[in-house]
Amino acid sequence: MALVEQCAPTPNLVRPLAAIVRQASSFEPLLITIQGRKPIPIQANDRDEAIQLTTEAIATGQTVRTGLAQLDAEETKQAGLTATTTFDACKHIAGLGRLFEARLQAKNVNASGRDQAIARVVASFAAKAPRTTPEPRTLPADAADTSNADMPTSNTPAPSVRERPNWDVYRSGLGTSAFVYER
Repeated sequence: MALVEQCAPTPNLVRPLAAIVRQASSFEPLLITIQGRKPIPIQANDRDEAIQLTTEAIATGQTVRTGLAQLDAEETKQAGLTATTTFDACKHIAGLGRLFEARLQAKNVNASGRDQAIARVVASFAAKAPRTTPEPRTLPADAADTSNADMPTSNTPAPSVRERPNWDVYRSGLGTSAFVYER
């Protein structure tokens, strides 16, 4: 919270920016989320590793959400950030403040509706948070190497957590994801 107070562009943005960061990353500045059917959160050990992982994921065509507010590529650009500056916590908060202000101005509200507009703008960030993605169904082992375009759709429910291996590769606490990558 002290970081948000120090880096927020204006004092009146401290509470909404803190709410966005709390819901998006729980105040983890080096969090990277690889988007997909099931988002994969990765907690980098340092800023250089976060930049490298993000750059590699983007280069391979992955959709990535980064930093304190878990901004996607378009939001990062709108906030005036890059893959490098998004992991500087103070620059990230300042960019988030600019993005928040732009969304709030787009709501075109008067003084009496400002509190509701702020709540809607904060919620607009939550709508894109990685936790809102539905649980994907698992594929049989022989279907794992087919592309998404060739996947048949099915209403088969995902197996329960007890049927899945209990892996916690990146300390995510989810226990069901694995991110394997080769350099």
